[in-house]
Amino acid sequence: MKKDLKTITILFRATRTLEDIIKREVDSYGISLSEFMVMEALFHKGTLSVNEVLAKILIPNSSMSYVIDQLLTKGLIEKNRDFDDHRIYRLNLTEAGTTFMKKIYPRHQRALRLILDKLSLDEEMLLQESLKKIGKR
Repeated sequence: MKKDLKTITILFRATRTLEDIIKREVDSYGISLSEFMVMEALFHKGTLSVNEVLAKILIPNSSMSYVIDQLLTKGLIEKNRDFDDHRIYRLNLTEAGTTFMKKIYPRHQRALRLILDKLSLDEEMLLQESLKKIGKR
């Protein structure tokens, strides 16, 4: 096989396809993809600082304040100063946010599994290992 860059093109196309599918699916819940990513991190990890959320999700720091403000306005998260270090803000889901995620997350998971289930378990594990190799430079 030639050592061309076809793999990069395929990876970008697959990524774009997944992003489009996920964005449409999340939009159907009435929230943006960025809002969903913040809520998903809090749903799975519990209370996190703003910096901890940034480290876990793929949105730029410059967009985080806007996303947090949108979720606060919708009553889906709370933002409180850290008890020990008042420079740090901690985020957590409100009761409404938790209820919302418990309702939509199983649907979200099923939608994504439909895509991933096109791969055998061995293929999915190999893909994970391969992408980890690339991601850990």
